[in-house]
Amino acid sequence: MFRTLLFLCLVKYASALIQRINSGFAVKWTGFDGRVVSEPLMFEISNIYSRIQCVVLCLQNEACVSVFYRRQHRRCQLHDVLFMSPEDGEREAGAVYYSLTAGDCPLEYVHKRLLNFCYQLRLIIARRDGGLADCTSRGEHFVVIDSEDKQNHIVKQIKSSSGALKRNYFFDGSDAANEGKWILHDGRPMTYFAWAPGYPTNDTDGKDYITAHGGDMTYRWHDRRGRERKWYVCQKDLWIN
Repeated sequence: MFRTLLFLCLVKYASALIQRINSGFAVKWTGFDGRVVSEPLMFEISNIYSRIQCVVLCLQNEACVSVFYRRQHRRCQLHDVLFMSPEDGEREAGAVYYSLTAGDCPLEYVHKRLLNFCYQLRLIIARRDGGLADCTSRGEHFVVIDSEDKQNHIVKQIKSSSGALKRNYFFDGSDAANEGKWILHDGRPMTYFAWAPGYPTNDTDGKDYITAHGGDMTYRWHDRRGRERKWYVCQKDLWIN
């Protein structure tokens, strides 16, 4: 489904850029061939004569997560989210789509380089233990949302594709050990919260885990039981250069 372009091969085209960034990859999402998703849009650049030039422009901009190259119009559209649902796009002959990643973030993951944040929406419904086992099988954990920037970004990411909408997601965070004392998977106390009005309930009946509630499209947090079945988000920790 995917073809990978390794930017280390583009030395002649962008040698100065390669010296600045150790590695960078563009993953071509062939399911979007001939389709363009225009919103949300960071910005569009005209008079771009190749898809390679378009992708390098995205790599140069750390806010950029993905690009559409519109060959017919010679336009490069930069986005700060990763689209996952080709049916959300409009038909346009010759359009191609790439996601960007660098360093240790795996292909097909969202890489928010500005936040050093690498994660994958898992559109699979599971109880908390099952979802966590899936994440840990790859050396990952549930996504840690420890700032307003990360909360805002992941909400925008979820809303960018119809296949991810109106779902409830397990995030990292639990007060199972001590009611009302919320900690992350590594034992650190939580300092940022995005609770929905009326939450947390501080219910002693097992509502010990954080979920992002998608029913009202706000993805504010609820405290829920681990035996409930939700979608979830896995995060891969990256080394900080």
